[in-house]
Amino acid sequence: MKFTDLIMQAQNISAKGNKDLHISCNKLSADQSAFNFSDQAISLFETYIEENKFIEKFQNIRNGQLCNLTENRSASHFQYRDHKSNLYQNNIEVLSNIVEQINNNYEQVIFFGIGGSFLGPMLLNDAFSTKGKKVIFVTGSDPNEYMGLIDTDLSKTAFVLASKSFSTIETLSSYEHITSGQHLDNTFAITASATKAQDYGIKENHILPLDVNTGGRFSIWSAINLAFCLCHGLDAYKAFLEGGAAADNNATNKLSENLALSLSMQDVYANNVLGMETSLLLNYDWNLRNFYQYAQQLDMESLGKSVNQHDGTALDYQTGMIVWGGYGPRSQHSFYQHVFQGTKDSNLYLISTKNDHLNYKQFLGQTKSLRDGNDFEDDTHKLVNKRKFTTILLDDISPESIGELIAVWENKTIFNSMFWDINPFDQWGVELGKINTKAELEK
Repeated sequence: MKFTDLIMQAQNISAKGNKDLHISCNKLSADQSAFNFSDQAISLFETYIEENKFIEKFQNIRNGQLCNLTENRSASHFQYRDHKSNLYQNNIEVLSNIVEQINNNYEQVIFFGIGGSFLGPMLLNDAFSTKGKKVIFVTGSDPNEYMGLIDTDLSKTAFVLASKSFSTIETLSSYEHITSGQHLDNTFAITASATKAQDYGIKENHILPLDVNTGGRFSIWSAINLAFCLCHGLDAYKAFLEGGAAADNNATNKLSENLALSLSMQDVYANNVLGMETSLLLNYDWNLRNFYQYAQQLDMESLGKSVNQHDGTALDYQTGMIVWGGYGPRSQHSFYQHVFQGTKDSNLYLISTKNDHLNYKQFLGQTKSLRDGNDFEDDTHKLVNKRKFTTILLDDISPESIGELIAVWENKTIFNSMFWDINPFDQWGVELGKINTKAELEK
């Protein structure tokens, strides 16, 4: 069955269903019941998934098979969260040494990174109360971001340059502006280009290697997570990796027990069957307030593709959706009016932990409003229709649960790419922007 056949058949199935759809994965549980999948629709997707060997393909990617065809690479980020792999063991050893060096010799850390080198570390910084080393994040480009750091005493500061290529313009330019080249002895690098870092002047024992087959948006499992290790320790980091590994194991199950795959089915159904153009992520935990930004890069950089990954032909169907979102309690006072009574539906996810605080009560109230609407209203201007949505509950805010959430989203993204037959591991549009920016700088 071709993908276009799947969509055509799905469009001819009644959109109304009452499937009670709950799937759990260790510390996460999703309720997709309000999306109203019919048994017939789920059966159709199950058949397509089995015929196209999604689970086997996922296992092959996880085990290191070539999957990034345009760059002739595998996707090695899985190995960082597999405690049996050499990459896991070597990474832990290097991190242990660097964490000890920085903790024993420096009072604060300035972490330079952008894209995947920033969004992951910043997400974890938001998720957990800061302790240990003070970490300041700098993304670069506009000096107004970091002017307050210039001309301050930086003698007890460790500088971390996170750049896979060690040529990221924003990262290097902001570092040079702040330090004026005076603190190389205090500088560390996380990179897949160790030779470039050493040529730049960074000591060999200050370099944390990043595997060349790990993409930036998948790199939070690697030494890119140094800031989290400095603040919370290696045991917390290992727990984060364990959460990711649990999600990987779950992703090998059949559809009815596979959280990432079931969420992927929802994405594809919303996009290609229902014609929704956006995915909306609403987080009801302050600690997760910026998860949507992390997911935005992961989804849109991975799935913003328009050609078949095998032969480069143009696709005649829609691929990745626009991803947006916000912190639920704030968003209720900004764009929820659009969600409830606007004319455009979004593929809607609401994420929370169960607690006794106001934010969780708001989560319950809003999901009830979305599920039930108020069709009893006589005044049309007050009428709120029912909306499709999915809730995801975390058992707690812990390194393990956050690791699991991130890995589920990664694996969902990979499954999406299988439906659309696109390469989720390259980003040639981004590369063009870098080339043209460099040309402007050289004028």
